[in-house]
Amino acid sequence: MSYTAAKQAEAGTRVSLRTVLRRAHFRVALVMMVGVALCLTIAATLALRSYAKHNEDLLARSIAYTAEAAVVFRDEDAIQEVLEMIGVKESLGSATIFSTNGETLGRYTRANPSLQNRLASKLQAWLLPEPGAAPIVYQGRTIAQVSLRDGGSGLLQFLAAGIASLLVCMALGFVAVRHLSDRVRREIMQPVQALMTVTHSARKALGQPHHAPASPILELHELGEDFNALLSEIEAHQTQLRQENKSLSHQANHDSLTGLPNRAYFRRRLNRLLQDAETNGTRVGVLYLDNDHFKSINDRYGHATGDALLTEVAQRVTAQLRETDLVARLGGDEFAVLLSPLQSDEDAERIADKILRSMQAPLAVRPSDRIVPSLSIGIAVYPSHGNTVETLLRAADRAMYRVKSQQRGSRHLYNASADTTDFKDLT
Repeated sequence: MSYTAAKQAEAGTRVSLRTVLRRAHFRVALVMMVGVALCLTIAATLALRSYAKHNEDLLARSIAYTAEAAVVFRDEDAIQEVLEMIGVKESLGSATIFSTNGETLGRYTRANPSLQNRLASKLQAWLLPEPGAAPIVYQGRTIAQVSLRDGGSGLLQFLAAGIASLLVCMALGFVAVRHLSDRVRREIMQPVQALMTVTHSARKALGQPHHAPASPILELHELGEDFNALLSEIEAHQTQLRQENKSLSHQANHDSLTGLPNRAYFRRRLNRLLQDAETNGTRVGVLYLDNDHFKSINDRYGHATGDALLTEVAQRVTAQLRETDLVARLGGDEFAVLLSPLQSDEDAERIADKILRSMQAPLAVRPSDRIVPSLSIGIAVYPSHGNTVETLLRAADRAMYRVKSQQRGSRHLYNASADTTDFKDLT
C-alpha cells in the first residue's frame, strides 16, 4: 500500500470535527456547569488556606521582630504593648508570646467580638487548625515563641467575594453555552479550514518533522501535526532568546564580583519602596557601608585579596538581613542596604549593629596574616531624613563619613543639624 493510500485509509477511520461537535452539544451544558462549580470551589478553598497561612505566618514574624528587644530584657509591659498594638491594628483573634520553658510573657485576646468576628474566627479555625507561629531569635538562639490566631475578617470577605464570583461565573457560563451551542457548528469549521490551509503551507516551507500524538478527530489531528512542526521551531528559538535575555538582564542588574545587585538596581528598588511607603505611611531604612582602610589593604596584599575581602563582606552582610531586605554593591568598596519594612529608627540601628558584629571574625589572606574587616555605616530613614532616593542616599552617605571622621568601625544615624559637612579623602 502506498503512503498516500495509507493516509487516505487512516483518514477514513477518523470522525469529523463537525460530527463530534454535534454530539458534544447535548452534554456540554451540564458538564460545564458542574466542572466550573467544582473547580472554583476547590480553587477558592486552596486560595483561602494559602492566604490564611501566609497572613498568620507574616503577622507572627512581624510580632517576633518587633518584640525581640522587649523579650530580651523581659519587659512585660513593652511586650504587652507590642501585642496590643499589632493585635488591634491587624484585627487578631489572639496572640501569645511565651518563653522556651513555656512561661507566658504576654497575651492578647480580642475583646467583645461581634457576630461577624465570631463567624470569621470559626472560618479561620476550620481552614487552619494550627495557629500561626514564629520564633524570636537573639544572637542565633531561640529565646521565645510567638503563637497567634488571625481574626479571619479578611477570610470572610474573601469567601463572600468568592461565592459571588462563583454565582456570576455560573450564570455567565450558562448564557455562553447556550449562545455558543447555536453558533459553534457554523462558525468553527470555516476558521479551522482556513487555519489548516495556512499551517500546511507553513509546514511545507519549514520542512520540519511533526511529532504530535494522534487525535481521533480528523481535522484536529492534521492541525496538531502542522502546528507541532511550527511550534517546535518557535519553542527552540524562544528558549534561546529567554536564556540570552536572562543572562543579559542579570549582567545589567548585578555586580560581577560579589553577585549582589548593582547601584542601578538598588536605586530602582528604593524608588519603588519609597512610592509604596508614601502611600502606606511606612518607614524605609538605608544603610551606607564603606570598608575602612580598603585602599591600604589593596596596596599591601594585592587586588586578589581586595576582591576576596569584598566578597566576604558581601556574604557576611547578606547573612544578617531579613528576606525582605536588600544589599547592593554601589561600586568600589561601598555597599548599601535597603531595610523594609521598618518599624523605627532603632530597628535600623540594631541591624547595623548585627552587621558590625559579623565583621569581628578575621579573614585569612596568607598563612601568617589575618585581616579583620571593618565597616563604617551611615544610617538614614524615610521620611525622617529624606523623601527621595537622592536625599536619603545623601543623608546616609554623610552619616557614614561622620563615622569615618570620628570612630571607624561603628555606625551613626543621620542628624540634619550636625551632619551637614561633606567629608573628603576618608578611605
